[in-house]
Amino acid sequence: MGGNIFDSTKPIKKEHIKPTMKNFLIQFKEVFPKAEPYFGGMKTLGSVGKKDYSGDIDLALSGKSFDNIEDWGLDKEYVTKLFDGFKKRARTATEEQLMKRAVIVAIAQKIEGSNSDILVDVKGSGAGALFLAFPQFDENNEEVGDNVQIDVNVGDVDWLEFAYYSSTYKGNVKGLHRTQLMLAMFANKGYIFSHNYGVKDKETQEIVANNPKQAIELLNREYNIDLDLSTLSDYFKLIEILRTNLSREELERILNRYIKILDFTRADIPEDLQDYWIEKQGELGLKGKFLPDTSNLFKYKTV
Repeated sequence: MGGNIFDSTKPIKKEHIKPTMKNFLIQFKEVFPKAEPYFGGMKTLGSVGKKDYSGDIDLALSGKSFDNIEDWGLDKEYVTKLFDGFKKRARTATEEQLMKRAVIVAIAQKIEGSNSDILVDVKGSGAGALFLAFPQFDENNEEVGDNVQIDVNVGDVDWLEFAYYSSTYKGNVKGLHRTQLMLAMFANKGYIFSHNYGVKDKETQEIVANNPKQAIELLNREYNIDLDLSTLSDYFKLIEILRTNLSREELERILNRYIKILDFTRADIPEDLQDYWIEKQGELGLKGKFLPDTSNLFKYKTV
């Protein structure tokens, strides 16, 4: 869900995901032979494999995989040097987050220097994920001529699965619409939601939830509602709960945050909120810059 950051990538067919991943892991192993035991714990995230096409492939890799960086063929002194550099410029990140960033950047640089077909965005990688691109393969194990973006997200796998979860929807709603709505709910109460590490208090910078149970309990307490995992995992269930249980003023605060977030996201506005978007465009300064040209709101773009 890092968004397409490689010009050379294309969506991948559902039936091409498995052979592509097989070949990707073969080459990944060639770059990091001693780290192979960790690859079996990788899981796909979000809508990967649930639809006919996926825009990219999101993977979860346990942060514990980095406990011994020698398994990745990394030099401890060099990783420490990266860590020290990040620490000098850091404002709010913890030492644990900075070390993870240092390891990810070192891994990205090792991939860049390899002879593999794996492309890497070294500059973009580091804040909890490796941004990669790799050739797509078909069922006959032949290259199809396009690349696909592969994002390897590093952290607690249970949290990553929760943060990136995507139901399969009809219409123009995608998995990110649920997650960004959840983000807006946390932000409305003074919290920062991260796909990679959990939820933290914006004022104290303390992490207040790092697993799904804690996140659900926090939202229920803050909004005096009764969410469960099933409801919080589905955009339509979640927004219906909000419309039914919150005051008009509270709901409007959340929705205003939400559509402002989406205005900077490469996605359409959910159809059930498009009239609200039109109503609030002037007040909130919505530009619609990233609306797809198939959107009903495309004619309202101001940039």
